[in-house]
Amino acid sequence: MEFSGETKYPPLSYTTGFYEGILWKKGKNNMQFQKRKFILSEREFTLTYYNKQDESKGPKAVISIKDLNATFQPQKIGHPHGLQISYQGDDHIRNLYVYHEGSEEIVSWYNAIRAARYAYLKTAYPTGSDEELVPKITRNYLKEGYMEKTGPLQKEAFKKRWFILDSENRKLLYLRDKLDAEELGVLFIGTESNGYSIKACAPKHARGNKWKCGIRVETPERQFVFM
Repeated sequence: MEFSGETKYPPLSYTTGFYEGILWKKGKNNMQFQKRKFILSEREFTLTYYNKQDESKGPKAVISIKDLNATFQPQKIGHPHGLQISYQGDDHIRNLYVYHEGSEEIVSWYNAIRAARYAYLKTAYPTGSDEELVPKITRNYLKEGYMEKTGPLQKEAFKKRWFILDSENRKLLYLRDKLDAEELGVLFIGTESNGYSIKACAPKHARGNKWKCGIRVETPERQFVFM
C-alpha cells in the first residue's frame, strides 16, 4: 500500500528521500527535447534540474515541492512515457514536459515526486490524516483541450487556445498551445453566491465566430466567452 509506513529491504529507490537521473525535457521556447539532469531531495523539499550534466555550473532551476504537481501526459507530449511537472512560479504556473525511454524509470520518478510531496504535506499539516492529505499529493486535471476565446468586448476575433481545468484549485488556465511553458491567463471559478456563473451561450456578434455552442463565464470583474 502506498505510504503505508512499512519499511522494505532493500528500500525502493523512490522511497529513500533522494532521487536523481536524466530525463528528456522540452525546451521552454521550442519543441526540442534535450537531456537534463534532475535531482529530487525530500530533505530540502526541492526538485532541481541542470541544463548540463556538469553540476559545477549551477542549476537551471530549484523548484519547491510546496506547489508541485506531476501527471502522466503521453498523448499530449507525444511519448508513451511523457510526464508533465507543474509548479507555481513568481507570477505564472510553469510547466515542464519530460519523458524517459524506460517506462519503469518514469514511473519511479512519478512515485518519487509523490513520496516527496507526501512528506512535505505531513510536515506542513502534522495533524492531517491520510484521508485528507493523500488526495492532495498529485492530481490529474479534470479536463483539457482546445477552445476559442474572444476579448473583453466580445467583438474581438476568436483565437484558438489550449485550456486546462484544475478542479482542485478551481482554476481554468489557457495557453497559446498545449505544450507552452506558461499560461496566458488564469480564470478563477468561484461560487454563485460570490458573483460567479457559467451558462451555455451562442454569441452572434464576435468576429470570426463559426461555432454554434459556447460557454459564458461571469465573474465579478468581467464576462468571458469560450467556443
